[in-house]
Amino acid sequence: MGRKKFNSRRKVRKKAIFKRKWFIFLASLCLVGCLVAYLGYSIGTKPYRDRAETYDLSKINEIELPSMIYDRNQRELGRIFVENRHAIGIEQIPQKMIDALVAGEDSRFFEHNGVDYMGIGRAAYLNFKSGSEDSGASTLTQQLARNAFHLKEEAIEKGESAYERKLVEIFLSFRIEERYSKHEILEFYLNRVAFGNGYYGVRSAALGYFGKEPKDLETQECASLVGCIKNPSVFSPSRSKKNNKKARDHVIRRMAIEGMISEMERDRLVALPIELNPRPIQRGTSHLYDRVAEIVNKHVDPDELAKGGFRVFTSIDIEVQEALESKLREQLSKAEQHSGYKHPKYRDYRMTDTSKPKYLQGAALMIDNTNGQVIAYVGGRDFVHSQYDFIESGSKPLGTAFFPVIYSSALETGFNPASRLLDEAMDNRQVMIDGMEGILGEWGGEVMDPIYEGDISLRRGLAASKIAATVRLGRLVGLDKVKEMATRMGLKMPDGELLTRVLLGSESVSLSQLVRSYSAFAGGGEAPKQMVWVTRIEDANGSVVYEAPQESSFNKVLHPATAYLMQSMLQEVLKTGSGQGALDQLEGMHVAGKTGTTSDFADNWFVGFNSRVTCGVWAGFWDGSREAIYPAAFSRDTVMPVWESAMSKLKGDLRGSSFSKPEDVVEVSICKVSGLKATRDCEEYEHDVITGKQKTISTAVNEVFYVRNQPRGYCDQHGSGIYDVNPEAFSLDEGIKPEDIVSVIPIKPTAPTLLGEDPYGSEQPSFVPLDLTTETETRGLGAVNLDQLNQEDLAAAIKIARPGRAEIKD
Repeated sequence: MGRKKFNSRRKVRKKAIFKRKWFIFLASLCLVGCLVAYLGYSIGTKPYRDRAETYDLSKINEIELPSMIYDRNQRELGRIFVENRHAIGIEQIPQKMIDALVAGEDSRFFEHNGVDYMGIGRAAYLNFKSGSEDSGASTLTQQLARNAFHLKEEAIEKGESAYERKLVEIFLSFRIEERYSKHEILEFYLNRVAFGNGYYGVRSAALGYFGKEPKDLETQECASLVGCIKNPSVFSPSRSKKNNKKARDHVIRRMAIEGMISEMERDRLVALPIELNPRPIQRGTSHLYDRVAEIVNKHVDPDELAKGGFRVFTSIDIEVQEALESKLREQLSKAEQHSGYKHPKYRDYRMTDTSKPKYLQGAALMIDNTNGQVIAYVGGRDFVHSQYDFIESGSKPLGTAFFPVIYSSALETGFNPASRLLDEAMDNRQVMIDGMEGILGEWGGEVMDPIYEGDISLRRGLAASKIAATVRLGRLVGLDKVKEMATRMGLKMPDGELLTRVLLGSESVSLSQLVRSYSAFAGGGEAPKQMVWVTRIEDANGSVVYEAPQESSFNKVLHPATAYLMQSMLQEVLKTGSGQGALDQLEGMHVAGKTGTTSDFADNWFVGFNSRVTCGVWAGFWDGSREAIYPAAFSRDTVMPVWESAMSKLKGDLRGSSFSKPEDVVEVSICKVSGLKATRDCEEYEHDVITGKQKTISTAVNEVFYVRNQPRGYCDQHGSGIYDVNPEAFSLDEGIKPEDIVSVIPIKPTAPTLLGEDPYGSEQPSFVPLDLTTETETRGLGAVNLDQLNQEDLAAAIKIARPGRAEIKD
């Protein structure tokens, strides 16, 4: 019994395990090992911990801001950026997007301190097992650290391994978690991460793929975006819907596992297809953007521009720009549906590395006549298909759009709007265009059944775009003088011997050259030397870094009187001529313009203007094909409606006003048959088909003339007279002096009648009552048109007393 008690006491007194030597030895060994490991860790990781301390966390959310492009009314026109992004606050991001991100990328995000140790252990095991470094385990915080401070690029530059870079990433993540809240980290991450297809940040991706703001995204759309993150180039839905759906469904299943959605909702979402509705934030997708970006790059330092935040103010009117773009697309598509169209169509085009679009192209340009500022700029039909700029580079034959050059030259050579032209058939051998035989065509009138009108005025010749009559005028003026005028107006003309065909617009001209040349008509004879797109650039602080010159420079092209006469004649084009119908939706606007069609119908032009702006539109083909767009493709049908649409969108000052008449332009009543001053005899008989009787129609009309080139004689068709002009009247360098204006006073005859020709343009005297009252009509003497009796008439008239009242006596 005593022995048993003794044994039990021995058992109780047995040493505790932690006091045993072997345990103390192992514990000491572990402690030393841990100490050595800690020291090794501290020493080995010190360079990476020290590097992590060098990064300025206040710059973690410094992402590139887009530089905004504004139109003339400060409406957003586009953006300049390297990375397509637009930062938003976390409050604008829906919870379903956060859930999808956490489930798909970092399920323990709200529990860890920046590093997921379990994930690191799993990744290390997988990498050891595979012998690679493919498996990551980066948390959202680590990804943010890596992207915000470009750790991967830095490691490559230093020649470091992925493990070394990961150490810097881990220590930097600890610092980020200590300084910022989880929701701040999510905001930084979602505004920075790449989603593929050039979209950076959740807003750009939401708009770019689904055409929605982030707050409007559906759960499956959020999962699609998260699915892009691991490898945007592979899983972008724009590149492969199949790959994106696979990644999306994985995220949806992870959301169900994490309890964020039910299994029933999971099954419903997985069954949905990928549906895209891209409406990306505007960037470099147009010729206009390229022009603006070119100017910005010229005046802003590239490094500063990369930081973004600049405000670029342009002269563009976004409503006019959009009207030109949409209406041009509509008209070109309409032309391709024409029964006679035999060319490739836009809808059938498929891009390849070497393909050049062969479908119908178009371009449009509008500038401000007063300063050269560009109001709208459409350089081609589709910038994605081709970046070729048809406004600046696409020189094409002008066709009948060249005619105003000929008529301007004629006016400054001594002709006036009432001068006579012969509108009759012409042998094509005199021009040799589209053949050497037969009659020269009359396509300029833009009608299918043109008629010859015989003796016509310059005004009618230009309005109706008469081909033969205009060729005759050009030959009368002289090809050398026409070339000189074209050169003054900024249009390219051939060197060497001139052929008559140049009168039909056979030489190629760019749309920008043509628009600026026409602006001289609206600008009183002056055309802007240069075009202006950008008016001002401000940096992020509002400081002006560039401003366009306030003083615009101009080329003196035409005599002001010539410009005004051409304004008047080109207005007639839209009222009664080849551009008839253009005024239908421009009621109340004072506009003028000219159609332009080549003889082969391969190029269509329309250029028109008001007192403030000039707008030109072109349609044709890129490859230089001289085949018709379709048989009898008239510009009034293809491109004129585009011009109308753009002009109708003008507001405020850009709508223009009536054209200002120079002091040296006078309005004179002339006979439209002879082009000379009208008399009271200027009338013709016309058969009234309703009454069956003859009625008299006055041939007197009002016409505008340069004061030194107005008709000097009276109508020789309904009276007697001659036509006198002053070919030296126009001068761009000298003003008009009153003494230069010479009146022609009729020579009084020495006999009741002059026999033979009247070389002096004298007039038979008029017999008028002394008091010049209109009561003479009641006395049987005929009405006196006092408007036709100027001071010269009165001086030459013979005044007689009124006869008494006739009395009949028995």
